[in-house]
Amino acid sequence: MSSTDFEPAPASAPEAGPAPSVPGRRFPRRYVAFGVIIVAIALLGTLVLVRDNYSPPSSPTTETFSAAPSSLLTTVASVPVYDAVGVSSLANPITPLRATTGSGSAPAPMWRARVNNGPAEPVVYFYGAEFAPYAAAERWPLVLALSRFGTFRQLGLTQSSSTTAFANISTFTFYDKYYTSKYVILESVERYSSLDPTGASYLSLQTPDERQRLAVTNYATSPTTFPLLDVANRWVLNGAGFTPGVLMGLSQDEIAGDLSSAASPLTQAVVSAANEITATICAVDGQKPGSVCESRGVLAADQVLKITPSA
Repeated sequence: MSSTDFEPAPASAPEAGPAPSVPGRRFPRRYVAFGVIIVAIALLGTLVLVRDNYSPPSSPTTETFSAAPSSLLTTVASVPVYDAVGVSSLANPITPLRATTGSGSAPAPMWRARVNNGPAEPVVYFYGAEFAPYAAAERWPLVLALSRFGTFRQLGLTQSSSTTAFANISTFTFYDKYYTSKYVILESVERYSSLDPTGASYLSLQTPDERQRLAVTNYATSPTTFPLLDVANRWVLNGAGFTPGVLMGLSQDEIAGDLSSAASPLTQAVVSAANEITATICAVDGQKPGSVCESRGVLAADQVLKITPSA
């Protein structure tokens, strides 16, 4: 037979009979129960091991500085609508600074300081926290106002907390700032960061010195209520000059870009508040520079605050 040949199978073959049955073996029920318990214990041990070896995503534990670009600082230093806006902010009413009082009818003692053995100048003091939305809002008009008296050579960017009301307000931070002026001195304390790595408390950033603490004691609602703005111990504001909601959902560039439109509710709120801060600074620095302190927008704020050049 060749290698390609094959032998045909028979036409029929006997079918295999059924295999003889083997009696089944029964396990006592208690053994089954013990087995279920053992399996459950093993699964539980595995879950505990996985949980103990799980590390949640790490959160930042140190403050990082993000510098505002020079183009942004130039934009906020050259807002063109101070006189057009004045103190008109119908959609977002402005809370004015209030005058402090000294003994009797005399004004409170002026807060002055020196930088590098220079002349004593009025102090503008800001007590804030990066997580706080009202502090985030108030930095905008304060940066605008201070830019009329000097120059921010370094200023940081930040956002308020994502877990508070008015979340994620785009703003500046005075942490690690650099500001120069021949009219006023800016002192600031950013008490807490916007970072909350443990979910229990914000990172501590800066601590007020004795004089700064005295301002907080005298004028702030509490040491943990932000912000406080103190202009030379003569004018103070607790909280923001306007509600932070007008800034929500916008980046720093978008907010700054809007400040050239006098008809914008956002611009009216920020610029009106800035004119009022400017008027209080003029009131403590001898109404200088005249190009700022005698402008229509500042004179309008003078009327609201009842400021005269001799105040």
